[in-house]
Amino acid sequence: MRRSDREVVGVAELAGILDRAEFLTLAFSDGGSPALVPLSFGYRVDESGKFVFYFHAAQEGRKIDCLKADPRASLSAVGENRIVLAEPACRSTCLYECVMAAGRIVFVTDPAEKRLALDLLMQHCGARGSFDYPPAMLDRTAILRFDTETITGKSNLPRDF
Repeated sequence: MRRSDREVVGVAELAGILDRAEFLTLAFSDGGSPALVPLSFGYRVDESGKFVFYFHAAQEGRKIDCLKADPRASLSAVGENRIVLAEPACRSTCLYECVMAAGRIVFVTDPAEKRLALDLLMQHCGARGSFDYPPAMLDRTAILRFDTETITGKSNLPRDF
């Protein structure tokens, strides 16, 4: 990272940014061309300290086809973000915090992990507790797990933001 003074390190700091992010953007390959899709998400930190992200989707479609063909993906999530205009215009700036990660997509088939993923998605949206998911709904919902290989964060927020 060129601006090491803006690097965010530590699980708690990265998790804080993710907690403030309303959605993330998943990047993947579409037959050799780049593709991006904004997604709702949930996440957890596993016992080794790695971030694990979850998304839900239909069982079929372009995104599913692409990720089955090539499971490599990247993501970006933006927490706080504010433009600060100034004069002269070249003094304007963006105050921001973001997380970027690279990893692989795994299609979750285990019903217990699907329930966990949906609970994490709901909790990220502000709901509390665990929920009841009818078996037929679980069967027709694709759950994508993003296993993080690298993750980094960056922030240009003042301490009093």
